[in-house]
Amino acid sequence: MVKQYKIDEVEELKARLKEKGNVILTDFSGVKVNEISLLRRQLAEKGAKYKVVKNTLFRRALEESGYVNIDEHLKGPIGVAFAGEQVGEVAKILKEFAAKNEKFTYFAGILENVVYGKEQIKKVADLPSKEVLLSQTMSLINGPAQHIASGMNQIMASLARGIKAVAEAKNN
Repeated sequence: MVKQYKIDEVEELKARLKEKGNVILTDFSGVKVNEISLLRRQLAEKGAKYKVVKNTLFRRALEESGYVNIDEHLKGPIGVAFAGEQVGEVAKILKEFAAKNEKFTYFAGILENVVYGKEQIKKVADLPSKEVLLSQTMSLINGPAQHIASGMNQIMASLARGIKAVAEAKNN
């Protein structure tokens, strides 16, 4: 008979999967509790959640939520970062945390219901943030407009200089 706390845990995991969608799986073996607490705070600042899960319960939540099968990754102690749309920033935090804590690793992720390995998650972490990408896009859009405005300004200035020169020539 299934115990109620297991049912509740699966329901909570399903709710987080529905809310956040994108997840990154981590191995936290050997990492101190206060360091994991620090990681949780850093992730919470970006709107993400970090939870240590039981593999069987997480597998059931994934299956019931319609996610891809990731059984090969569900071995040993697993912590899950529920990233949502901030997956790039969450991956960056996990990458930086792993660099400082050699016992901590991230090894897989599910982004838009596609399974990615460690190297692909690392590439996501290396991408610029959403704000930087928007800024770069806006500067690319704004560049031609600035050149057009500058060119029109030069034409108008040349026209004004020409009119002034003609007026001075008639006065002399």
